[in-house]
Amino acid sequence: MLKKLLFLPVFLFSYQNILNNYKNNELNLEKNYSIENSKELGKSWLNPINFNYSINKTNLNPKHYTKSFTISINQPVFKSGAIYYSIKYAKNLRSYNLKNIELKKRELIKNAIDLAIDYKINLINKKIIKLNIENTKIDIQKKKEAFLNGVGDSTLLNDAVLKLNSLKLNLADMDLTLFKLKKNFEKISSLDIEKVDLPYFKLIEKKDYVNKNLEYLSARDNIKIKKDLYKMNIGDNLFSININGNYNVVKNNYKENLPNLDESTYNYYNIGISLNYPLRFNALNSIEKTKIDYLKSRIELNDKKNELSKEYESYIRELQNIDKKIKIYTENIKIYNSLITSTKDAIKGGDATPLDLEIMRNSKQTSELNIKILRLQKQKILLNLYYKLSVF
Repeated sequence: MLKKLLFLPVFLFSYQNILNNYKNNELNLEKNYSIENSKELGKSWLNPINFNYSINKTNLNPKHYTKSFTISINQPVFKSGAIYYSIKYAKNLRSYNLKNIELKKRELIKNAIDLAIDYKINLINKKIIKLNIENTKIDIQKKKEAFLNGVGDSTLLNDAVLKLNSLKLNLADMDLTLFKLKKNFEKISSLDIEKVDLPYFKLIEKKDYVNKNLEYLSARDNIKIKKDLYKMNIGDNLFSININGNYNVVKNNYKENLPNLDESTYNYYNIGISLNYPLRFNALNSIEKTKIDYLKSRIELNDKKNELSKEYESYIRELQNIDKKIKIYTENIKIYNSLITSTKDAIKGGDATPLDLEIMRNSKQTSELNIKILRLQKQKILLNLYYKLSVF
């Protein structure tokens, strides 16, 4: 089990460079934005320190002007828990957002690997089509000889020609499919799709797929966020204690020299404490709304867990179905091996031709190629199990 768990981080780190610079830069900026946003929210309970500078002039006797400089603050130091939960909210929101950004990155990496696998699958399909074309050409040749010798059916010959035409059209379509896959890959990656080394995945246990899943962990963070908002709402509707104060510097300048009046500068400060209790008529409704939202998030977590569990079971069934198909093709290969041996003996006895042997060999190779395709399809399914897992 340890080997399975250790595989995931290696896979993630090995394929970080599969995305092009555009995608990586977008994701990095989104990540940095989320970090700065959470820092801002974590300080949102702090009120600004206000600086004020003013000059006032009067033409009343005695004429003078006054310069004043003031520093003031009105800062809540207790809000019935709202301050504590606002700091927690910022922290949990950061965790939630970063998980979703990571999930977005994993989605892009998965899409790139999916395209690379599909490309290799279609390259194999192209080989299969070419083998089928070879077999159909042989079939046409044999049917043509039989028809010319008066023992063949023109309808069967015509069907074989139509089949060959269809296969050639499929081959042309396959080239277009490969071109599109390559271009779609280039939208998100700067690598050469033909040179990408595909990862190899092994089956993981259900508990790891569910409990280590980024979607599940994100839903768990969402519960914390909703709880923080609920507690903040309660605190905002209860009493708070504020410390307020200001420091002032005042300077008077008189235009007339009067015996009792002279330029003067003085400073003073005020400091105090206040108790506030907001009386909002919709407070209970507001609190109840955030409570419902919190309770809903807890249900959503259980729903996500059930969803992932059923998703895992569905993937397992798909894997089992592929294993059945591989078994069928493996049995076909054994049959073709037997037929190839029999055909070789028949050629020696004059009952078969080298063309018959070529058909058998091509058919056997087709089964072998189909097994390769199925194994690649199996890796695509296993990729769905891996890409959303957190690093252990």
